[in-house]
Amino acid sequence: MNNFIRPPVIYPSTVVFVDDNDNYLDALRRFFPDTSTNLFFARPQTALAFIRQHARENSLEFAPASACVSETGFERYVETSAERDILARASRFAEVAAVVVDFDMPGMNGVDFLSSISNLRCAKVLLTGVADETVAVKAFNAGIVDLYLRKSDGESANRLVHFLKDAKNRHCFEGGWLALGENGMTYCDPRTRKVIDEVVATQGIVEYYWRPEQDAILMFDRAGNPSVFVAWAENDWISQGEIVADEGGPAELLRQMAVREVMPVFWPSLAYRSGQKYKTLPPQTIPGWDDVFYCWTPLDAADVGMDLVTYSQWRNERNR
Repeated sequence: MNNFIRPPVIYPSTVVFVDDNDNYLDALRRFFPDTSTNLFFARPQTALAFIRQHARENSLEFAPASACVSETGFERYVETSAERDILARASRFAEVAAVVVDFDMPGMNGVDFLSSISNLRCAKVLLTGVADETVAVKAFNAGIVDLYLRKSDGESANRLVHFLKDAKNRHCFEGGWLALGENGMTYCDPRTRKVIDEVVATQGIVEYYWRPEQDAILMFDRAGNPSVFVAWAENDWISQGEIVADEGGPAELLRQMAVREVMPVFWPSLAYRSGQKYKTLPPQTIPGWDDVFYCWTPLDAADVGMDLVTYSQWRNERNR
């Protein structure tokens, strides 16, 4: 059976909050202060117009996956449509990952509001009063809402924070590249994901994307500075070493790779090419996973290799 996977991708996405009570919206703003990606609406119809423009359709249409060989010795199985590359879309940060709506609003209650966007792929949260809980349970059982929270519950804000974090992660995951077979598999493993999370925390990363043509993760911090994370399993070390040898690469590089003394980063190429520049870094082990190593290194902006809009650029433009 074909083993389809989605290697990790994370980027800021938008959450829409809808409540006709300005005081409650102000309370939500204190928990969700980033006004670039947290949008607050007092008028349901205005919110609906924005959501319908910026949320994904529920039925995702994936481009056919096909096999191609883009680098010597490496079989690539990826979606072929450029439209599937989320990094190429500047609109990704405005995509609505979740909607949080109050039940009791004039003209349209929260259940009717969420029912009207049932065709859109975003997490749906209903805020209720005590008297509305029966209606909320029915809406949850009918699949109209994914979570309902009582406004008077002291823990509702913390529960909402955790739920929205998970919802945004799922939203990003669904937008990433589709891979088949071993390509990208190392990055999906929980042990590697834990290391990625540590790099994200220590380096201030706000967005990252697995790149199929490099089998690496391209990262950006809040200021838009690029970096790259590379992880190799045993088969990667062997394949990369064979390519260095076939291309007539330095014997010293082959020796250092064989004993895991250095880990080369060939970005923006997947593998060694004669005459190209590359970095060598001390490989770090993936804890709990023998023979799997990683490295992380900053990149020069000129080496990113594609025209794109980072979150830093998008946020600055939005805030002008």
